[in-house]
Amino acid sequence: MRDGEVRNLGPIAGTGARGGVPGIGAVDLGEVVELPDGSYVAVFGDSFGGDKVGTHPHYPSVAVPVTFDPAGHPHFGMPLTGPRGSRNPLFIPPRQARGMNTLPSGSVLVGDRTYMLVVGTKDLRTEGGSWLVEVTDRPARGWKPVRGSWRPGDHANGGQSQISGYQAADGQVYIVADAFDRSRRVTLYRTDPATFTDRSSWRPYVRRTDGEAAWGMPGESAIALSATNFGELSFREVDGRAVLAGFNVRTGPDGAVEIWVADGPTEIFSQAPPTVLMQQSDPAGPNFVAQNYGGYIVPGSTLAQMKIFASQWNTQADRHGVPIGAPYNTQLVIANVSRRRAL
Repeated sequence: MRDGEVRNLGPIAGTGARGGVPGIGAVDLGEVVELPDGSYVAVFGDSFGGDKVGTHPHYPSVAVPVTFDPAGHPHFGMPLTGPRGSRNPLFIPPRQARGMNTLPSGSVLVGDRTYMLVVGTKDLRTEGGSWLVEVTDRPARGWKPVRGSWRPGDHANGGQSQISGYQAADGQVYIVADAFDRSRRVTLYRTDPATFTDRSSWRPYVRRTDGEAAWGMPGESAIALSATNFGELSFREVDGRAVLAGFNVRTGPDGAVEIWVADGPTEIFSQAPPTVLMQQSDPAGPNFVAQNYGGYIVPGSTLAQMKIFASQWNTQADRHGVPIGAPYNTQLVIANVSRRRAL
């Protein structure tokens, strides 16, 4: 692929996908996480038995085994967790979120462990707060809240209900954060891996009184790194560089799935322009996908072969006011971002 080239290989799960997830015809998100045994699962958000939103059964979240062929195309196995009302949900909620939708909200790599943030939602509002779970080899048994990790939906000024991060070469864990409802800009935290699950230990990147940016103390308000609000986030170190994929809200109707690359976490939005993987402002332009969102880095990606799972959801209604609910899917996008350098 040429530098800057983007290829959308189309739906790999959900509406319009060939093969897809057995028994589930409509999905979104699909962040791929590695289990301790080295296998992978894709964690989808709200998923449905039919080929559109609203069909039965409904999975608030679902873990699906996934393998990749030599060409990098995913192949999904039978879901490991059950639908709403079953005895084996993926995310076991704390008492504050019982009876609510439990949805995935990003993952963080800490050494050889992976943690996910989960939100308890009602009508996509984080009324049940957010909490961490540790990824285990047995998602079918459910991933339980990490003790002491629950926070209310308005924690950190409402800007820590969606996260992503990784442990860098310097040993520190770097975490980007925003709001699940896409109402906040991206902020940055760091912490020691030994204290990661204690969210009160996270040190925010702040603006000092002299105007310089620096690492503050836990509890201080983090500065916004992005110029606009963001939604889904995927923050990883790839080929020695910090890489952020995610949904840039922009002004709303023109939101886009983008990739940003920098030498380090604090420079993620300042060193180079983004690569746009999906845009919805120009139907005649390249990479147009209406009502796009998401954007998760697939494990094994390189800067020259950056593989992203991104989503589409048609929220429009028909002339009778009934939601159409399709397409609702996850698509595979590949990009070459190896030369994302400052202009």
